Amino acid sequence: MAAGKKLKLSVGIWCMGGMSDRFLPQGYEEPLNIQERVERVKKVPEVEAIEFFDDEFEKISPRDFKSLLDDNGLKVSCINLNTHSRPKWQLGALTHRDEKLRREAIDAAKKLVDLTGFLECDSVGLWLGVDGFDYPFEVDYGIEWDLLMESVGEIADYGSQVKISLEYKLKEPRQYLFVGNAFRSLYLIKALNRKNIGVTVDFGHALMAKENPGEVVSILSREKVLYNVHFNDAYREWDDDLIAGSTNLYETLEFLYYIEKSGYQGYLGFDIFPYRIHPVRALELCTRNTLDLYRLLQEVDKDALLKGQKKMDAADTHEVVRKVFFK
Repeated sequence: MAAGKKLKLSVGIWCMGGMSDRFLPQGYEEPLNIQERVERVKKVPEVEAIEFFDDEFEKISPRDFKSLLDDNGLKVSCINLNTHSRPKWQLGALTHRDEKLRREAIDAAKKLVDLTGFLECDSVGLWLGVDGFDYPFEVDYGIEWDLLMESVGEIADYGSQVKISLEYKLKEPRQYLFVGNAFRSLYLIKALNRKNIGVTVDFGHALMAKENPGEVVSILSREKVLYNVHFNDAYREWDDDLIAGSTNLYETLEFLYYIEKSGYQGYLGFDIFPYRIHPVRALELCTRNTLDLYRLLQEVDKDALLKGQKKMDAADTHEVVRKVFFK
């Protein structure tokens, strides 16, 4: 992404209505259908695309879904495989020891690969929320990782022209997820040695994994495996999915700095759970915060920043950056 280039913004359609948690599983508002959620997205004109899970196709056909998006001038940034809300995969999907259930998960991913051309999207997302464990001795780690690599490798080979993007997360819904941080993701990619497997970096997931999001972007970009970005904010201990730019301003600005420096060409996709804020207002705030922070980034004296970094002087670099916040 060249300096000052217009950001491409997307949003997970799941963010736009029907938020629920374990204390109020029926949700904080009446359920909305896909058309109503798309209409909410359209109220924030800076957002160009949506991201979604394949369970949407249980309620609407791919053809009608595409027509709905076309009518509203929206693109698809990524199609995600939903294994986390289907009871049959509660013990695992791509790593399930029951070959029939594992095969069903692999085939579900392949169906998404088949849809990418029709939906004019080049990316399939794998957030493997059920592939992990909860207790010591529960699983054989070696066998589970063999199954994971075999499954992801097969999906990647089937969709060799499609980006297969691994979204890592430390925990939830399992206590430990196999693809739990950026460097486990990178290990899996290098072990499989496929050209079309990459990573979805979620800002909050990186914080929860005790990573520095900017450093993660820098390293994954060096390896040419930064495929997708989920943007939000968090208090670091959990996947809070707060409004982007609402909590960790310096880390968020640095994140955008490395997004720009890396030349990333994809979308910044908002992944938030605005339980007690109207989703449209939350999306508007995400958009405004992101665009305003990106504008501030253009005001950072990059030459002075590089000089401070060369000296490894934290005070100098802080002085450079703080000027855009405290004018």
